[in-house]
Amino acid sequence: MSQTARTLLAGLLASAAFLTIFHVVNHPALFPGSRLAASIGLALAAYAGLALALPRQRSLAERISANLGDTTVTAEEAATALTGARNRVAELRAGAADLPSRLQVRAASLADVAERIVRRVEDDPGDLRRVGRFLRRDLSAAADLVDRYVKLDTNALDRDRAADVTKRFEGALTDYERLFQKHHARTYDDEVFELEARLQLLEERSGKPGS
Repeated sequence: MSQTARTLLAGLLASAAFLTIFHVVNHPALFPGSRLAASIGLALAAYAGLALALPRQRSLAERISANLGDTTVTAEEAATALTGARNRVAELRAGAADLPSRLQVRAASLADVAERIVRRVEDDPGDLRRVGRFLRRDLSAAADLVDRYVKLDTNALDRDRAADVTKRFEGALTDYERLFQKHHARTYDDEVFELEARLQLLEERSGKPGS
């Protein structure tokens, strides 16, 4: 049953329970006995119906378990890695928001790419083996770099040094953009990534003397 169908069913049960309770309380002859007991009984029945109709919020580990398939990655391992990765994405996005506008978009795009990779791994936890190192190391390093630059008081530096630090930071962003796109390609399109890797190898070989 879809989420929409479950929501509609819960709404119908709640509406029916309310109307029934209202009718019984105002027409006690239809239900001999205590009006309070009737109201409580029907309210409990409505609660039970709603509890059965509404879906239980599954944990991240449970959602991953449903998608594990044939892989050596455990649900707990994947959940731990993805929870940490999502925290790093949030930190990167928060840091990007505090950057100057011309750098803000670039840093935010890194968070967007990382978030797409995380969502892909949630759908197919087997991909964690290929991008686990990226999520643990490279994503954390990018978030830390942005955070350190945001906290840097460039006004306390002389103009030349501040310009140099900013230039080096922009260069690091460029390196991370390439790295993130590389892992994005590896995760989303293995065939394209494999073709690019083979082309790069051929280009390197053709450039060698005597090749």
